[in-house]
Amino acid sequence: MRKIVGIAASSGRVAGRCFRVGSRSPSGESAIDPQPGAIQEDLEVQRFSGARLLVKERLSSHLDESPIFAAHLEILDDISHRVIARIKQGPMDALAAVEETVKEICSLFDGIADDYLRSRSDDIVDVGRQLRFALTSNQENPFSPMEENSILITDNLLVSDTLLIDRQKLAGIALREGSKSSHIAILSRDQGIPLVLGLGGSIDAIPDNEMVIIDGDSGEVFIDPEEEMLADLTVRRGEVEVDREPAITRDGTRVEVLANAGSLEEVKEAIARGADGIGLLRTEFIFMRGSDFPDEEQQHAIYLACARACNGKSITLRTLDIGADKQLPYSTIVAGENPLLGIRGIRHSLLYPAIFKIQLRAILRASMVGNLRVMFPMISSIEEYTSAASLLEECKAELRSEGLPFDEKLQAGMMVETPASVILADDFARAVAFFSIGTNDLTQYILAVDRNNPYSEKACDHLHGAILKSLSMVVSASRTHGIDVSVCGEMASDPLATVPLLECGVRKFSVSARRVASIKEQIRRQEI
Repeated sequence: MRKIVGIAASSGRVAGRCFRVGSRSPSGESAIDPQPGAIQEDLEVQRFSGARLLVKERLSSHLDESPIFAAHLEILDDISHRVIARIKQGPMDALAAVEETVKEICSLFDGIADDYLRSRSDDIVDVGRQLRFALTSNQENPFSPMEENSILITDNLLVSDTLLIDRQKLAGIALREGSKSSHIAILSRDQGIPLVLGLGGSIDAIPDNEMVIIDGDSGEVFIDPEEEMLADLTVRRGEVEVDREPAITRDGTRVEVLANAGSLEEVKEAIARGADGIGLLRTEFIFMRGSDFPDEEQQHAIYLACARACNGKSITLRTLDIGADKQLPYSTIVAGENPLLGIRGIRHSLLYPAIFKIQLRAILRASMVGNLRVMFPMISSIEEYTSAASLLEECKAELRSEGLPFDEKLQAGMMVETPASVILADDFARAVAFFSIGTNDLTQYILAVDRNNPYSEKACDHLHGAILKSLSMVVSASRTHGIDVSVCGEMASDPLATVPLLECGVRKFSVSARRVASIKEQIRRQEI
């Protein structure tokens, strides 16, 4: 057995046979010569517009899977304007115009020292390649020979590659290159695919079709592992995949393990895996499906289906959390110099109350199931919370006057994810029904480190003393005023954080669906 080490990018430990694919970067593909003869500008613009439409339809069909596809739609629009201008200026063949445009935009990233920003050029390349394939009618799928339980080995992956991969056959991914802040890493974490990247030249030591184990928590890849390792891994995977028993510590303390979800399908998966409920339903997926804001009936139907899928277990809906840093394809918000500090979360909702009230009415009507709660994101002041709560009361009054039923006892809470909400936790606890601590944003704001920057891999540490002290303050305030508190950020899914969270007094974890069983198992080993 041999071991090589890369960068841990998406948690999970899996075994499978190596399935190797060559470089998928268009930079390594030979250019296709333009059509001979005089170039007809109108014909080339028409040809490009058809390709653009195909790519747009394809990306739009995956909007509910990840916000990344919405970002790609924005990139598609930007590239398209440039390509059409280049065709007309040339005149130039549509394919050549795409290649030249992508090359030009990517060159702007080459001189940037920030790895995170430079890695965004992958998204430009990705959208450019999709346009290229659409223009050439290329139906290539190098992943089609993949067999069951495969570990994909390649230099790098683009997001569009994942649309060609049969997820039922994919066990995990190991890459020569890549960054934890890349979109393929983010997508892997969202979809629960174990990923190790940054293996460099050591990846060449993995023979084709060899049995390997990859550990997305440690960054290790084991080549030709011993039978005992494989047997132990198989047993542990079988034991923890579904766990419907309660999580009780060794000294008898009951801890709830709920799940985070971003779609009806994820709600169903979490409940099937044994989650005690849904601690965070991200409602953005509903808004990313169409070409405009969804109406009340559309939202009501989905919220109702999600609540019923929980089979009586609680479900907490977070109202729309978009902003300059997380855009919708049909609604652009000016980013400003730092979108993370601009219009986002509750600020956006209060700025557009008509849109906000449609969502609140839909949530209220779905609350008739009886297990639903609502919470507001990115609250930083008492005034923000009371303004949101007032709009909720307005919606209740409207529904009463219209004779539409809802749960009069619906609980409204807030996300704790800003330093201000920690400092004012005692004041907030007097006004809200519950807290949900979002450790992803809370960590980056308290430590003043962008969690998407490669530097953050060490600096943006949710086990930092300042974060643990903040959690203790929020839990203490919740206990003083007798309200519920949970942790729903990535910290809750981190097995290394289980003990610190328990020591801070946290008794509700909301984790990714695939981590429900393993976190339950981790909790049972502890004594508080």
